[in-house]
Amino acid sequence: MRNAILARCLSTNSSSGPLSGVKVVDMSRILAAPFATQNLADLGADVIKVERLGVGDDTRTWGPPFITPSLSNYFASCNRNKRSIAVNYTTPRGREVVTRLAEMSDVFVENGRPGTLTKHKLDYPSLKEVNPRLIYASLSGYGQTGPDKSAYDLTIAAEGGLMGITGPEGGQPVKVGVAITDICAGLYLLSSVSAALFDRERNGGHGTFLDISMYRVQLGCLVNIASNYLNSGVVGKPRGSSHPSIVPYQGFTTSDGFIVVAANNDQQFWELSEAVGWPWLASNPMFSTNELRVENRAALIGHLNERFEEEATEYWVKLSEGYSFSISPVNSVKEAFEGPGSEGMVVDEGGVRMVAHPVRWQGEDPAGYRAPPELGQHTREVLGELGYSDGQVLDMERDGVVQ
Repeated sequence: MRNAILARCLSTNSSSGPLSGVKVVDMSRILAAPFATQNLADLGADVIKVERLGVGDDTRTWGPPFITPSLSNYFASCNRNKRSIAVNYTTPRGREVVTRLAEMSDVFVENGRPGTLTKHKLDYPSLKEVNPRLIYASLSGYGQTGPDKSAYDLTIAAEGGLMGITGPEGGQPVKVGVAITDICAGLYLLSSVSAALFDRERNGGHGTFLDISMYRVQLGCLVNIASNYLNSGVVGKPRGSSHPSIVPYQGFTTSDGFIVVAANNDQQFWELSEAVGWPWLASNPMFSTNELRVENRAALIGHLNERFEEEATEYWVKLSEGYSFSISPVNSVKEAFEGPGSEGMVVDEGGVRMVAHPVRWQGEDPAGYRAPPELGQHTREVLGELGYSDGQVLDMERDGVVQ
């Protein structure tokens, strides 16, 4: 009976993507984990989003702006290509629904505080008993053994050192323009799940438990700033758009806007000096190597500020073409979506415009797109796949178990 249901489940919502045939239970909300599961869905996995009755994912109400009265832009940004069921898993029958889903699935993703699902027997030890092949991914602020407290992108970015190195020099700490800590945590979850699926095929079909801590992710994402501290005792600080170890590598004001300039080595700096018409910069002993340019940063940046303010942004961008250094404009979001490199990056499904999956497989977009689901849009469909009769579904709807 179970095998028959499994076959029926896997044949439903078929996809031609590289993860076609992989079924994912998504009990996550907000951004980090939903971003990861959206990527799994983009790549062909059948992602079933389990939401709370009546309210669903918190981000459904995060607006304005809204696309429709019941669909926020925030929710739409990380929940496309999923099916939604609304289940009260705190009830015995609701817990049975989620357990059945887990039994038939490859991956289970949740991002509650550690221990939240244990009392409902939806933790890894409980679900492993019904599905030893299950890959269980738990994303939380501080992991299974860290502090037991709420965590969000903002708070982890602050505690994890990111805000301590972001913003103008000498100014107040600044939050990055998007929830980059959430995004990085989601990408770590995505890569770990992908690796676990591959490993399962080599280890005899055994599942595993993945503990993704946003705090640990943030420390990992400090990369060179972390290495500077750990190996040289240099504590990072806010530097505006500049780089602690490369000069020039920062933003400059032009006569009509802003640019960023990246000259990563001595050859590129020599080319930059020639291109801007001041070759004496490269021949100046104070600036002849990157190490010296870092030591004499203030003097060099002062000269470059003076030069770049003399011409318009477009002039400098065109001037850099053909050289190994790079000059780019600081674009608005509107300009970014209209700029070169944005081709094919906007899709429209059901009147919802979305950013396309950014990776191309053999030159093709691997994703087929479906608009983000309404709350409980697929509850009856999924319950039918799990073997529930129409009468049983109606009873659960009447009793407030599902929606």
